[in-house]
Amino acid sequence: MSTDNISPIPTREELMQSVVLDYAPFYSVFKGVPHEAKIENVKFTTIRGDDEIVAKGINAQDTERAHVKSGVSSKYYAKAFKGVQYAESIRQAQSALPNINNKILKAFHKQLDAEVWNGVDNNGVIVSSDPNHITNTASTLPLTISGNNGIDKLVELFNSLKTQVENTSSSSNYEFAVYGADLKAYLLKILSNGSTYKKVLQDAFSGIKLLDVPANLSASANGLVVICPDIVDLHYTLLPQIENTGTDQRNSEAWVNYIYGTAMVDVKERGGLIVQPVSISD
Repeated sequence: MSTDNISPIPTREELMQSVVLDYAPFYSVFKGVPHEAKIENVKFTTIRGDDEIVAKGINAQDTERAHVKSGVSSKYYAKAFKGVQYAESIRQAQSALPNINNKILKAFHKQLDAEVWNGVDNNGVIVSSDPNHITNTASTLPLTISGNNGIDKLVELFNSLKTQVENTSSSSNYEFAVYGADLKAYLLKILSNGSTYKKVLQDAFSGIKLLDVPANLSASANGLVVICPDIVDLHYTLLPQIENTGTDQRNSEAWVNYIYGTAMVDVKERGGLIVQPVSISD
């Protein structure tokens, strides 16, 4: 097949500049600490346009454990890379690349977000062996509302978490991240005066900042994550991106290598991140 009249495949820079990412990763709430991304002898799994987009681990020799100092403790960050190679006929790639580019990078951001949330490969938000990370026992909110029992219980819960922060990290800057569909709906309940539970909480706790955790990160569980952003770091190597592009004239194909690195949530002081599971029942 002659390719003389076909426009050149976009470069890495051109493709990255054209990205329209309609997903806001939760991991972006953390302060990022980049690490050197040493990538050698990389081999990618190839996918086509209709294949499932799942980043696969790249060569075992690319994995290393970086030493991270946090106060008087020592932590280890397992650094590795994941990615895929998208390949398409040169003619088809001209029209397919813009859409597949957005699709793959969105899928990668969602996958990395889930790994950071669930503690895959390293310490995360919900699952962590970090000694400064705290997971409380579950708290119960009343399912049947009678008078102000629902909002009263919420105020009690938020106040206990505020006190817990004061007794641990003593951070003056903290945020509450809400996860789970049931708890999000609970905060939208309305009192007789027309105020939502959420509004009452924000007024009661001096304009408290409530973050909304993407629904794809928590399918069934409900709860709150208290984050003190000044004392929680996100260690990472590469955020989802294109490594390089090229063509294989022998097979009349264009290819794009997509890649990202593992990440770790580092809580630098005890209580910098507190997970509070919540159940709603009578």
